[in-house]
Amino acid sequence: MKKKILLIFTIFFFAGMLFLTLFSEQIHNAMLPKVIVSRPKQMAFPYEYIDENGETQTASTQKIALPKTILEGGVYVLYSAEKNGTKRNFVKLADLQTGEERNGYVEIVSGIMFSDRIVIDSSEKLCDGCEVTVE
Repeated sequence: MKKKILLIFTIFFFAGMLFLTLFSEQIHNAMLPKVIVSRPKQMAFPYEYIDENGETQTASTQKIALPKTILEGGVYVLYSAEKNGTKRNFVKLADLQTGEERNGYVEIVSGIMFSDRIVIDSSEKLCDGCEVTVE
């Protein structure tokens, strides 16, 4: 009787280990925060200058801008890195310098580039350096 119980326990144990081995990556990915990313927007920000005749002129320049609502919780930038031989996605908290605000958008002076992918929504609270899944 004890041998039968031990045999059944051993079979279930190894079946469970086989299941975890085969599906560990899917289980891992299902547990990761899911994020939606987008490139930052470029907006025209007006500025004034004095021309060669001494007159004040207005012009505008294209600058990176993010919605003010995104800045409240911190801006996370998506990057890819290899971990255990697999390419994975991570986020890092951007150290931003902001400029003027216009139409609900804030000018970004430094900290991100136009080519960066910015997290605009997340299924969970993010932390600097955490691994994520991109939807």
